[in-house]
Amino acid sequence: MFRKFQRHSERGQAIVLVALAMVGLIAMVGLMTDGGILLIEYGKLKRAIDSASIAAAAQFRRGFQGADLAAAAQDFLRLNQSDASNILVKRCKIDPNTGVQDNTVDGTEHDLSLCTVPRRKLIRVEATRTVEFGFMRILGITSTNITASSVGEAASLDLVLVIDTSFSMAYETTGDPQRSDPGDDPAVCNPTKTCQPLEDVKAIAWQFVDNTMFFPYDRVAIVSMTSQTQNGFRDSETPLVLSDNPSTVRTAIENLRVYEPPECDTPYGTCRDTCTAQEIADAGSDTSNPCYGRPEGYYIGEKCSARFTQGYDRSSCGSSNIGGALYRASGEFTRPPRREDSFWVVILIAGGPANASSPQPFMNPAWTDSNGDNYPDHPNYFGFCPSTTWGPPVSAVSPPCRDASATSRHPQGSSAYDADDYARDVADNVADPVNGQGITIFTIGLGELVRATTIGDADAGEQLLEYIAEDAGDTPSVTANHGFYSYSPDAAGLQVIFSKIAENIFTRISQ
Repeated sequence: MFRKFQRHSERGQAIVLVALAMVGLIAMVGLMTDGGILLIEYGKLKRAIDSASIAAAAQFRRGFQGADLAAAAQDFLRLNQSDASNILVKRCKIDPNTGVQDNTVDGTEHDLSLCTVPRRKLIRVEATRTVEFGFMRILGITSTNITASSVGEAASLDLVLVIDTSFSMAYETTGDPQRSDPGDDPAVCNPTKTCQPLEDVKAIAWQFVDNTMFFPYDRVAIVSMTSQTQNGFRDSETPLVLSDNPSTVRTAIENLRVYEPPECDTPYGTCRDTCTAQEIADAGSDTSNPCYGRPEGYYIGEKCSARFTQGYDRSSCGSSNIGGALYRASGEFTRPPRREDSFWVVILIAGGPANASSPQPFMNPAWTDSNGDNYPDHPNYFGFCPSTTWGPPVSAVSPPCRDASATSRHPQGSSAYDADDYARDVADNVADPVNGQGITIFTIGLGELVRATTIGDADAGEQLLEYIAEDAGDTPSVTANHGFYSYSPDAAGLQVIFSKIAENIFTRISQ
């Protein structure tokens, strides 16, 4: 009897096991289905958040408000139907100049992790979304919240302005821009800040910086093509390394000077030719003599050292060192703190062709004077100068330190290697995106000497500047990220050119 009862009591166990198995199976199916839905919805939210953070970062510009950043992120999330809630927009709200945190309610929150040195245009967007479950409801789990976070960044701009400060930047102070006049003496117009076209160039350059750059997120450096000291040499200088302080940038631009070497004669280099008492006396009644009837100290113009007439090369004489200035500018982008993620740009303004260069750093020619003539033994101590321009007599078709043809290209080491070749070689390295630095270069030719030099190819300056901006760095397999070349006969046309450059830069950053 008991065994019969025991047999009949086991009949319902299978039903219980099947029921339990069904619950487990439904739970697994529900977990897989709703888990998949959860992953899909998180992916959608994350993509929307990524895009929203970039959209918000793109609002970083001069005069922005925190509300602009928040609105951009929120609008983008709504347009993408992400159904997100509890949207948070965070940024660094510490003033870089005072170190004080801005607690103003503007739709954004402070995030210390976004306060980098140097400053970067970083925005963090966080959002939450509720995901409704289907199968999991059977287990009493109806929904869950998912949260996504993303940091977006708009490209910052590192800009180096290379400004020609050679003698030609004072030629328009008075008289004919093709030649020097007494009023063009840098020793006179530098102290009064009346050297033209340099003063107009400085004013327009600052206007461009003031309207284009977003400090402290963007940085500017200033490179001059020549020395910035009285009685200085023609070496390029960096009056200002990359800076995110607008007042410092403005001061550096305003303090730029036209090259002002000492009065003639000098052991080497260019000098300021003025009438001496002896030259005035020697002029006698010769009205064609520039010192005829002139007072002592009367400024005639730029002159190469008398050493050149004694058989020395002219490598120290030219003051338009385009290649050397460009090389110095490129070094700013590697100066710590280096910003690999910023957009690197050089804008070079030149008033004529290259007629000077610098020795390559690896040569490092030491000053040695074995014969005691106060002149260096090394033939490239002051840069590269073709042997065709060494010593007297000077050919009428041979310009200073460059050959008569602007289209010729010579390898370094060749006796014909000149200042133009050097500038092109430097530009290739600066612009090459694979083996060089990949810097975008914009060039501006200013004044008549760019298209109408009197010795050599008339448009040697323009040909060089076009190459630097539009061809430098290209290889058979890679095209560099080029800027463009523009010409203006005078400073008045620079404003339009700078506006075109600004528009081009903004387009690249937004992409």
